[in-house]
Amino acid sequence: MDFSAINSLVKALEAGSYNAAPSTLVQGAALQVENLSPVLQNVTFDDSHLKLQQMLSVKSCKSMLVQFDRQLSYGHVGGSAQLEGHVGQEATSDFVRVVVPMCFYSHTRRVTIASTMIDTVDGKKSDERAASDAAKKIAFDVEYDLFRGRADFSNAGVFDGNPLTLPSLMANMMGVDVQVRQSDVLRNARDLMFAEYGSDDSIIISGGGTLTQEMVEDASVRSAMNMGNADKLVVDPKVLSNYNKIALGKERIILAGSPQEGTGSDLRKQWVSGGTVSVEASRFLSGKTAVRSSLPNGPVAPTVVATPAAISGATTTFTAGQVYIYFATSENEIGESPASATSTATIVTAGHGVNVVITHGSGTNRFFNVYRTAAGGAAATAKFIGRVLTAAGASTTTFVDIGNKLPGFVTGFLIQRDTMEINELAPYSRLKLAQTELSLPESHFRFLTLAVFQPRKNCIIDNLR
Repeated sequence: MDFSAINSLVKALEAGSYNAAPSTLVQGAALQVENLSPVLQNVTFDDSHLKLQQMLSVKSCKSMLVQFDRQLSYGHVGGSAQLEGHVGQEATSDFVRVVVPMCFYSHTRRVTIASTMIDTVDGKKSDERAASDAAKKIAFDVEYDLFRGRADFSNAGVFDGNPLTLPSLMANMMGVDVQVRQSDVLRNARDLMFAEYGSDDSIIISGGGTLTQEMVEDASVRSAMNMGNADKLVVDPKVLSNYNKIALGKERIILAGSPQEGTGSDLRKQWVSGGTVSVEASRFLSGKTAVRSSLPNGPVAPTVVATPAAISGATTTFTAGQVYIYFATSENEIGESPASATSTATIVTAGHGVNVVITHGSGTNRFFNVYRTAAGGAAATAKFIGRVLTAAGASTTTFVDIGNKLPGFVTGFLIQRDTMEINELAPYSRLKLAQTELSLPESHFRFLTLAVFQPRKNCIIDNLR
């Protein structure tokens, strides 16, 4: 009897583990039953993480332009009181027409015909999975842009949403961030009746780091000063966590002298002078801490030189001797480039800023993202501080840093739901494209835009971490 053959068979029937294709295996692992779960484990976002899309109403729109009228006053302030017998002055209300362009979100996905015939892990066909993933991908981009579409562009170091600082060919919608910031400087967004009584106060509150109860109260008051009642503050999870620590109990909770089996806090609401503000976390508001993965046909990295200098009309918080490290990336509609080489700037004179001169790479550069460390930080700790529009017709663009953005900053939004809405030309849809091979190409799209009717009833708490 051939005992070697029996031993080989015994080994083949034994349980084992493997890390290669089953067809290449011998002995025990070759005949092992694969125990593969029928559940596909998802580690990215789901519908529960889409906060602003669920908060706002969606209105059907059959135009490439969303237009609405905004009333700014009931006439000139004062002058109605007259002496006996006088008729009084003629009065006219102030109205403006506001126009918001439609935005178009789309991409293509392709699956092979063969892949639609196989049994998948969870029983879902490949084309249906592609459609489901496409809807999620578009929902991600829409949620991101609803909050911060076209945001964070520097205007000589100031972030005011100035239209002249935004790329004209940028396809993203104008998010809450930009439309609210712009209202600080636009007359056609203000209540003109109370202009001399504080309605022109800025609705941008500088956080300077940690969210506090005072900031929430101040933001609510800014809304009230513009006839608003904003009651939902949306921030990054880390910001909410730090805010929650305000009420963090260090000992067990004691009620009527009896210790309870719990400690800590769950701080989600704050009573303010105008009512109650609820605080909610959104992962879509997290600070930008790294460069996006680049694509083969994406933009080319620029080069940067950071030089300390006096900034006209601005005094910074930088102090003499502080050292900062900068790098930049270029971006267009395809994506973000790899990071440039770093450049170090040492502050010589307190109050001076830094001019970051960016030399354009080859190809199309719509704008540049700038990253910086904290004072004395290592290059690996550099995080996003803002972006700047590419200087037309020039080989270099200058980003002015006056220290008003923390690296990896977070922006919080105090929102009044009925002051804005989503206008939708086409809900999420699929369209089969021409088939030229044994694969099924489909275009997935959604056409919509955000219209903020009454921007100054909302408030931004800027520069949190």
